[in-house]
Amino acid sequence: MSATAKPSPLLGLLCVLCVAVSASLAGSVRSEEALREQSDLDATEPGTLEAPKKDKPWLITPTLSADPKLGANVGALIAYLKRLDAQSTPSMTGLTVSYSDTDSSTAAAFSQLYWGADTRRLSLLAATAEINNEYDDFLGSGQSVNTQDNVHTYGFRYLHQLRKGGWFGGIQGVSTNYAVGADGLLEGLLTQVGLAGFDATGLGVVFQHDTMDHQRDPSAGHLFTLHNFAYRESLGGESSFDVGYADLRWYHSTKRRSSSRTQRAPVIALQLKGRVTDDAPLSGYSSVTLPGYTMGNYLSRHYSHVLVEGRFPLTRKLGLIAFGGVGCQFGEDFAGKDLSCGDATYPSLGVGVSYMLKEEASVLIRLEIAKGKSDNEALYLRFGHPF
Repeated sequence: MSATAKPSPLLGLLCVLCVAVSASLAGSVRSEEALREQSDLDATEPGTLEAPKKDKPWLITPTLSADPKLGANVGALIAYLKRLDAQSTPSMTGLTVSYSDTDSSTAAAFSQLYWGADTRRLSLLAATAEINNEYDDFLGSGQSVNTQDNVHTYGFRYLHQLRKGGWFGGIQGVSTNYAVGADGLLEGLLTQVGLAGFDATGLGVVFQHDTMDHQRDPSAGHLFTLHNFAYRESLGGESSFDVGYADLRWYHSTKRRSSSRTQRAPVIALQLKGRVTDDAPLSGYSSVTLPGYTMGNYLSRHYSHVLVEGRFPLTRKLGLIAFGGVGCQFGEDFAGKDLSCGDATYPSLGVGVSYMLKEEASVLIRLEIAKGKSDNEALYLRFGHPF
């Protein structure tokens, strides 16, 4: 499925990347110079300076994306960070809104809560969107189609430590009038899709092994998650089917190459992810989720991908990003054709920059460009690492 031909959003917005790199680098250098001056003052005039003020808990950042489905999309995110106890990751509650040049709009309220020395974890989401799409080959049918979709989604996930060593178990649920991509909302906050959906409500269980050294910017350890959603008519949905997930994320820090200037080491991150369905209707099929591709453009019963990313710090706050991966679809596609990974593969490559907004909470933003096969390409200014 492809969108109406438009000028490449990457060519039109590539200058944003250059400007952001220059501005971020200049800001980081100035920050480091200020830190060095502060250190000199502390060393020469002990006791003459006031104690440093605590960082403000509020976070405000712009967001940006450009892809063939929604066009140029700009927005903002505002969040409040607070540590619920001394041993836990800072919790965050926020609101994000966006608007695109296709007159599409999205809004989402969310919370990520950690307490009990990180042994209790709760994610909450309420999202709404109005999405306008133009397709010149809707799902490979050869027909030109204009769609206008209203999306409403609510979701939660609660995890409880089962035993020491990072073993967690919990429950999750989602209620949406979209099935495609709806069960990934807890990870991505808001997924925009372009296939007419239906009411679906599901509950599931989560098993997780977490040895990551940090929840938002890990440099070592792994996160292995098995979870499912059982969508049922008895829960208020229009159809009954099952979706299962396996997600492995592994992180390795090359500490020998770190420097006193950055105080951070390069990190290699790997993700292996799979989604399988059972008795799913077309709107519950799996979609390609690699960077550069839009949810709902390619659908099949099952999907998996491998994605490798390098995160290279330049200064205390600024870093470079490079990633590459390949996804594959298998099982029946939207037209009923049987697929294997050899028949339907989807490469993805991209580069970008990251900027640490709040070091104490490892909260960052990323500006990146991604290229897939054919005309699939996108530009993102997004909040946090995708994995």
